[in-house]
Amino acid sequence: MITIPVITERCAGIDVGKRGLAAAVAVGPADKEAEIITRWFGTTTPALQELRAWLNNYGCTTVAMESTGSYWIPVKNIIEQDVRITLVCPRKHHPKRGEKTDFRDAIDLAVHHRHGLLTGSYLPERGIVELRDFTRRRKKLLGNLRSEKNRIQKVLETANVKMGNVVSDVFGVSGQEILKALLTNTPVTADEMADMAKKRLRQKIPQLTEALEGQQMNDHHRWLIEQSIEHAKFLDCQIEELEKKIDLQLEPYRRAYELLMTIPGIKEAAAANILAEIGPHMEQFPTAADLSHWAGICPGNNRSAGKTRSSHIKKANKFLLAALVESSWGAARKEGSTFQRKFRRWIKKGPKVAGIAVCHALLRVIWSVLKNDRPYVEPDDMVLHNLERQKQIRHYGRKLSEMGADEQTIRTLVDKLLELPADTPPRAETPQTPSTRSSSCRKDRRRPPARGVLGFRIRTAPKKTYSVEKDLPDPPSGAAASVTTSSPPKEGRTRKPKT
Repeated sequence: MITIPVITERCAGIDVGKRGLAAAVAVGPADKEAEIITRWFGTTTPALQELRAWLNNYGCTTVAMESTGSYWIPVKNIIEQDVRITLVCPRKHHPKRGEKTDFRDAIDLAVHHRHGLLTGSYLPERGIVELRDFTRRRKKLLGNLRSEKNRIQKVLETANVKMGNVVSDVFGVSGQEILKALLTNTPVTADEMADMAKKRLRQKIPQLTEALEGQQMNDHHRWLIEQSIEHAKFLDCQIEELEKKIDLQLEPYRRAYELLMTIPGIKEAAAANILAEIGPHMEQFPTAADLSHWAGICPGNNRSAGKTRSSHIKKANKFLLAALVESSWGAARKEGSTFQRKFRRWIKKGPKVAGIAVCHALLRVIWSVLKNDRPYVEPDDMVLHNLERQKQIRHYGRKLSEMGADEQTIRTLVDKLLELPADTPPRAETPQTPSTRSSSCRKDRRRPPARGVLGFRIRTAPKKTYSVEKDLPDPPSGAAASVTTSSPPKEGRTRKPKT
């Protein structure tokens, strides 16, 4: 008979609901069966203070409760000063069908917590919680703004205005000028509206004239578009104010925030979103695998009777997953990066599978950067080549073993190949000096918002400068330096001298 040792002699379990709490206390010595006391409490502040006094009366030092929606937060605010809270995911400890009651859930939580069988969730500090509220609200407002812009384009389509077929951004500088002309009651010809195009769009004036010719805009369409514009301007102003709040909230975590932006594919918005979800410190995640498992990015396991049924990722933090997926596409486009290598290696299984593989690699790099408090440095080409070569040697060794080859011969051959040096020389790099990297702060990097005639902010590309300097690579050898300086430039490309 296997006996599970008792970890805590006095603990409690709380089943959280909107209107009431089912609490159970497990009290007793470690070598005897625990005594279970249950009680029902309300969710108002006086009732929660009564719950805290009740727990203190029984000498409880730790409490386990389920993370039901946001109803557990008021309970945590009241009792966290006196007891240690273990927040439990309800999906991991779901009772059997037909045995579900509030008090039974509370008793199960108390008994399992007494024996140390519960896994606690990550509880961030208050500053990260407030930053998370800001970043998640920004994501919702950006979605609402996109929906409102789509409604405007739908009304334009119903009015025979095909401007979206020619203009890439209908709400850019040129698009807002043309849209403002369409909303006026004075008649404006298609040639006059097309002539409002700016810069590179002027190359498409004939196509733009054809798209605006014969438009059927009337007062009904104008009223609908004006309503959507007023709402979109309001959302845009709210997003701008929210971004200022996010900047202020990021001040205590500026170092971690700038470290994240040294990773390929991660920019200002994505860095703030990732930092708000996982926090600046990695003490709560002992390894990168623990962080990947918590985020739901690692492959899942569903094996039975020697068969693998599925390896899909699990449902976890959708906000973190969205930020990682967005960053993974940028990292996969970075020429010569490890993320691009991984994406090309996995693309044969589909773009979605390759994107998740890059997300997994990106999250492991994020853990390493925050854990070691060092900026990201791209691995050397020689190191990557050796790793890829060793992986291929082991892979083909396993294939030969599956085909019936002698195990001892394969092992000897694999060991011999692994000892041989790689035949591909490392790529020579030009030594960098500290003067090539800027140390300006983020306030200097961000440009002031530019708005069109309708009041929408226009997308502008931020400057790529960070305040955290990367580690400088080792200077190349004399032979490598001579090859670098003496190699002729590529045909068809000329480099302009710097001024």
